[in-house]
Order: sequence, then structure tokens, then C-alpha cells
Amino acid sequence: MKRRQMIWMAVLATLLVAGCGQKAEPAPQPTAPAEQNTGSNQPPTTTEPKLTKQSISVYYSDNNLMELQKEEQEISFAEDIEKYKKTLEVLEKPKKADEHVPLWTDFHYHSVTFDKGTLTIDADSKNQYNLGSSGEAMALDALKQTLFQYPEIERIVILEDGKKVESLMGHVEVVEPLTRDK
Repeated sequence: MKRRQMIWMAVLATLLVAGCGQKAEPAPQPTAPAEQNTGSNQPPTTTEPKLTKQSISVYYSDNNLMELQKEEQEISFAEDIEKYKKTLEVLEKPKKADEHVPLWTDFHYHSVTFDKGTLTIDADSKNQYNLGSSGEAMALDALKQTLFQYPEIERIVILEDGKKVESLMGHVEVVEPLTRDK
């Protein structure tokens, strides 16, 4: 009985080794030792993008929905377009949740693009807003004050499902681009 088990184990081991050998790709032949290629004993560099950390001002409402309150947050990004997307994300998440009310909760968008001073946000038409006219105006002010801290942004265009709309919540027009207050 033991002999039969040993034979089966040997057959299985042979199959496993043969199977592994078929899947393995041959290792590339080095043209020169690694030390000669790099010129130093430094570890190889990775291709991961370097993240930039930036402290930004984000605007939320007070608990009574009467005025905007500024909160400092830190974001990390590799490219400018990511910076704008991260900024939109933190508009939903105040650090001081007991003091600040986010006006962009569960805000979904299809894309965010930037071209020649214009930041375009293509919002999802399925977003649900229950802020009323003053809440809508405050939400747009929070968006403007938060995004216009970036000097390269001159205009904000808001679309829904790729199309211009009169308003996001039915009260404040967004047909024209949002611009900096002068």
C-alpha cells in the first residue's frame, strides 16, 4: 500500500513540475550586469507617479444652512485633473461633520475636464438634491469658492449627461458658465 502511495506521489510531483515548466517563460538574457547598467548601487526606480500634496480651502454650510464655512483639507494628486476631482470629493466630506454640512452629498458625475481656463463638470442627471432655492444658491457658491482657489480655473461649466441644462436643482440658472465674482 505504501509503495502505491509513493508511486502516485511521484507521478503527481512529476506532473506538477512538468506543468509549471510549461507555463514559465524563459528569463531574458541580461546584456550586462545590473551594476554596470545603472552606474550605481541605487535600487531601481519605480514608474509610479509622484503625488503632490496640497492644502485647500473647502466650503460647507453651517448647521442652520445660513452661511458658508471654510475648512482646510489636504488632497494628494498626480495630475491637475485629479486635483479637481479630489476637490469635488472633499466637498462631500467635511472633517468637522458636527459643525459643517456638505452641500454636495452623493454628487455623481460622468467626467471632469479642463481646457483653456474652463473646468467642465458633466453631472449625472440622477443626482438628487433637496436644498430649495437658497440651498441651491449656497451649494453653487460653495462650489465656486472651492474651485476658484485654483487661479487657472476661470470658468466652471456644469452639464447633465453631456447636455446644457437650465439649472441643477430647478432654481438657479447654470446655462452660462459660473465665473469668478469681481
